[in-house]
Amino acid sequence: MEKDRSTKVIAIVALCIAIVGLSVGFASFSSLLTISSSAQVSPNAEDFDVNFSTVDTAETPGNVNGQPSDVSLTIPEIATIDNTGDPKITGLKAYFTEPGQSVTYSFFAHNAGKYTAYLKSVSYENVTDSTLTKVCAAAEGTSAEMVNAACSAINVSVKIGSELVNGSTPSITKHSLAIGAYEPIEVKIEYASDGTRTDGDFSVAFGDIALTYSSVD
Repeated sequence: MEKDRSTKVIAIVALCIAIVGLSVGFASFSSLLTISSSAQVSPNAEDFDVNFSTVDTAETPGNVNGQPSDVSLTIPEIATIDNTGDPKITGLKAYFTEPGQSVTYSFFAHNAGKYTAYLKSVSYENVTDSTLTKVCAAAEGTSAEMVNAACSAINVSVKIGSELVNGSTPSITKHSLAIGAYEPIEVKIEYASDGTRTDGDFSVAFGDIALTYSSVD
């Protein structure tokens, strides 16, 4: 009897030791170290800033004179740059007397921000209250048929740096403007030399042209 009891006791003790050993081993492989952290960045939108300028030495809004191709042409009204809100240049006009004439306005885009600026698109928008980007209207006494034929010969184009844009270009890549840099812009209003002549006055209205820059290409 005593022998049997000793055997049982030894067995129980041995089993307890085994459990303790297993518990220590499990704990040494289940250590969990947790570090929770976060950060939030809210860049200032004003740090991305592309404006128009009359010169390429210091950002200067103000007046831009159109340069007619023919010295006999009436000097166009002066265009005006305003950067107080979304940058705009307004008042670009041309007064033509016959085909083959043009007026060119030259100014600059300036990256005044803290990011490289990428030109992403150029959009030729519709004339106000119209579904067209260009609307020609005959004056009283002028043949509407002649005006319709001549209308296609009068167009506006934009040259941004070395990139010439004759119509909406929704996807532009690899066109960057470095921080602090200036880029020449030319807007040319042209009456093509092979354009139809008319028997009287007519007017041409163009929709706005929007240049979109982004901080990523």
